[in-house]
Amino acid sequence: MRTIKRIFFLFFAFILIFNSQDLIAKKAAIVIDYDTKEVLFEINADTRNYPASLTKMMTLYVLFDYIKKNKINNNDNLKVSSVAASRSPSKLYLEEGSTIKVEDAIMALIIKSANDVATVVAENISNTEREFAKLMNIYAKNLGMKHTTFKNASGLPNRAQMTTVRDMAILSHALIKNFPNKYKLFSKRKFKWNGKTYKTHNKLMLNYEGADGIKTGYIKASGFQLAFSAVKQNKRLIGIYFGGDTGKQRNQSLKIIMNKVFNELDIDLIENSKNQSQIVEASYNDSESYSIVVGTFKYKKNAEKQLKIIRNKYPKTTNKKESQVVIINHKGKKYFESRFKFFSKNEAYQACKRLKKYKRDCFVRH
Repeated sequence: MRTIKRIFFLFFAFILIFNSQDLIAKKAAIVIDYDTKEVLFEINADTRNYPASLTKMMTLYVLFDYIKKNKINNNDNLKVSSVAASRSPSKLYLEEGSTIKVEDAIMALIIKSANDVATVVAENISNTEREFAKLMNIYAKNLGMKHTTFKNASGLPNRAQMTTVRDMAILSHALIKNFPNKYKLFSKRKFKWNGKTYKTHNKLMLNYEGADGIKTGYIKASGFQLAFSAVKQNKRLIGIYFGGDTGKQRNQSLKIIMNKVFNELDIDLIENSKNQSQIVEASYNDSESYSIVVGTFKYKKNAEKQLKIIRNKYPKTTNKKESQVVIINHKGKKYFESRFKFFSKNEAYQACKRLKKYKRDCFVRH
């Protein structure tokens, strides 16, 4: 039954992606594992297309980096030029000679996808948008975005401005990893500017379990684009979709693909037993706790058995600690790790030291 379900998801996803006369020019998708960067799903991943407003993710990346390096401050006022004020919608309709704070500019780019604000940011960092685009390309090259060329800060039509879903996945990953606190802003649903409330364009984020960002895009030549991220059971996936015929079709297509990949990872099959054992995907970015690994096995039942043995024989070591079976991938093969978690650093190393005295395998994960 499970195999049939997976085949159905895959088949449906392919139909949604390829149901277009412009399938080679537009349709593309990719899903990657945030922790490992492993590609879990891809179609036309290196086919170039216009990035539309996903371009603003790089504009924000550069801005975040300038803030991090103290070259610019959240409370700085950015000047609006006549060029910026003349940009076509979507926009805030900023007036020439006015200013906008950096923190408001960030929210305008994320929520409203304001083209005039993108130009304001570009000009205040590099004097001209053309020079800023050169800076964007330097950042792109450094991140490994091999098939991307930026020509402006907004994503407004330019025949030479091209990218791929693979490169946008790289950029999305970098935003989340390098600017985790700033990335939280992508989960905001609205922001206020001059007495008016603007709501997010990212409709899928509003109704997908675990979603927390990141950006939508559209121009006529590209179709509807979406960079997206969601976390379920401590497993983050990043999905990119290019070439939607409508915003609704784009959202539904990527939803199906994301569900398929989460399903393949058994994320939807969390099982809690009496000893609090869980199956989840590995995540090594938990800075708040340490875990100890007491065995690695080919089969789930052996991993669960090991947890029971360790808990029963060494209650002092495992008292009030949650046990967990974690799926890991090594050289393309799936294994099951037996873990106890929620240790402090000192507790974890002391626990392994005690277990090793009794000839038990143990090492610390963080």
